[in-house]
Amino acid sequence: MRYGAVEGFGRWNAKERNFWRSFRSPIRRSSIDDDHGHDRTERRTIRTVQANDTLFPGARQTFRLRRDVGDLDGARTDKEIMYGITGLPADMAGPTHLNHYERAHRSVENRLHRVRNVTFQEDHSQLGTGTAPGALAGFRNLAISAMRLADRANIAHARRDLLDHDAAFAVYNI
Repeated sequence: MRYGAVEGFGRWNAKERNFWRSFRSPIRRSSIDDDHGHDRTERRTIRTVQANDTLFPGARQTFRLRRDVGDLDGARTDKEIMYGITGLPADMAGPTHLNHYERAHRSVENRLHRVRNVTFQEDHSQLGTGTAPGALAGFRNLAISAMRLADRANIAHARRDLLDHDAAFAVYNI
């Protein structure tokens, strides 16, 4: 799978974490990004090392991203550590670029998957066999995209507004 230009975002199991810890590369690079907003502070520290394709074919870099989230007073309230791999060499995607790509990937999670999970309650779906789950996910994506194309920022409000079928067709001038 590809997320922008970076592959393999997600959590690793113990075997892959040990690979990161035991990997001794002469070139280690890091980047720190601080952000303030929405009544919280966030510090993102990413460390990258060159990788060979011993464990993951095509891997050029591995990285460790640590996110520290806290209140505006500086007290840390949450810590998340994520490991990842990418097929891009260090000269094409340094730590600063990888930090940006990972943050952009999180915006996809927040923009699409969260709407599907919360507004359409996809996680509570009872469908689980055949092609029905994929087809229903496609219909949900179609509905979300249609509402966004109609300049509706809040999908939940748009869904409630369109409960009247005549109003639903009026949105598209039908």
